[in-house]
Amino acid sequence: MDLKRMRYFCTIAEQGSISKAAKVLNIAQPPLGQRLHELEEEIGSPLFIRTSKQMVLTEAGRFLYRKTSEILNQVNSVTKQAIDIASQKKRTVRIGVSYLYLRYFNTVFLELYRKNPDWDPNLLVSESTYLEELVMNKTLDMAMIQTPADVRSFYVREFEPIKLVAVVTSELADTLPDRTLTFADLSGFPLVMLHRMGGEGTYEMLLNRLYEEVKDVNVIMKVSEPRLVIEMFRDGMVGAALMPVSEVGESRHFRTFEIEQKGKLFRPAIITLHTEKDSFLPADQTL
Repeated sequence: MDLKRMRYFCTIAEQGSISKAAKVLNIAQPPLGQRLHELEEEIGSPLFIRTSKQMVLTEAGRFLYRKTSEILNQVNSVTKQAIDIASQKKRTVRIGVSYLYLRYFNTVFLELYRKNPDWDPNLLVSESTYLEELVMNKTLDMAMIQTPADVRSFYVREFEPIKLVAVVTSELADTLPDRTLTFADLSGFPLVMLHRMGGEGTYEMLLNRLYEEVKDVNVIMKVSEPRLVIEMFRDGMVGAALMPVSEVGESRHFRTFEIEQKGKLFRPAIITLHTEKDSFLPADQTL
């Protein structure tokens, strides 16, 4: 088993199909399929279960993926370190940051940057779903996002969950009790909800809770970025928003209330592909 076939196999496992893997690897499908067939013959067992929608790893395939990912990660790390030493140049690190946690991850990124002076960071701000895709396609090296629903292809470093709060403009805040709120306290309030454009996320979970506990759910707007909600409230919009406390800040235009909550909605994490694990986030590097 050579390194090239290891890389081909891992890419097929991460992409879920030979056609998608071929696009990522920039090679034709037939030779990629042939390399996989040769590897399965060498192992003496099928590595994937073929379905109409995707290729699913067998038990042998899952074991081989874990082990080859570790080997490739070590090879990538050694290669990059050797190149850095030889060239004495900073290495470009492509990082995605979710709109949802801009303020929160600003501090995390600056700490990472301080600990990695060889980095030449290139930052992209977008939605978590899109950033996951860019990591999968190797357009990004890592993403600072909401913990993915499906983590099988990623090495995930989770952080402590962030508390949910209600941000209520001053005109409405004066009508609320000075205590931890329930969702029912927001009945009839004009709500601005955080909502990603693709895939399901915290919006759907919050909306389900609201319909379970609130008589009059009044969602007037969906916005992908907490910072935009805060700016609209500062510019005179009247309403309330449910968001992670890390993104709020202070203003005379609104008040922040704690919310009684079940479960942990806001779960920030940094993700990379398994094959890139130690290249960017060494296990012994604390944040």
